[in-house]
Amino acid sequence: MSTGLQNTGGTPLMSDPELVVAISKLVAALPGVTEKKTDSHVTFLVGKKVFAFTRGGGGRGVVLKLPQDRIAELLQREEISLLTMGKRTMKEWILLDHDRPASYKKDLGLFKEAMAFVSSGSRTKSKQQKSVGR
Repeated sequence: MSTGLQNTGGTPLMSDPELVVAISKLVAALPGVTEKKTDSHVTFLVGKKVFAFTRGGGGRGVVLKLPQDRIAELLQREEISLLTMGKRTMKEWILLDHDRPASYKKDLGLFKEAMAFVSSGSRTKSKQQKSVGR
């Protein structure tokens, strides 16, 4: 079952190809970054951990994983919003949505922050509390 938009052939639509190329070029020089392409989106990893992905289903923007306190600061920016998947708002994921793929260059620092965050092994408070109770 696919939740993304589909073309007339029934396959999920890929993220904006220009966006995928721009983001791939932007993060390619960062140490340890790999990318995994699917039919509908591209996921960017450091080690085995996802720090960013493009939106599938023909959606725009790039999703980044960052600490909640940093997200609170970033939500002041017009091009940043919380990521909602279905009815669930994700606490550590933001959607960065620029009008032009080239505009993402100015946010290279956010990509680096997302990489550092997932690399640090940081866990959310709720996950830490659950593991203490085991």
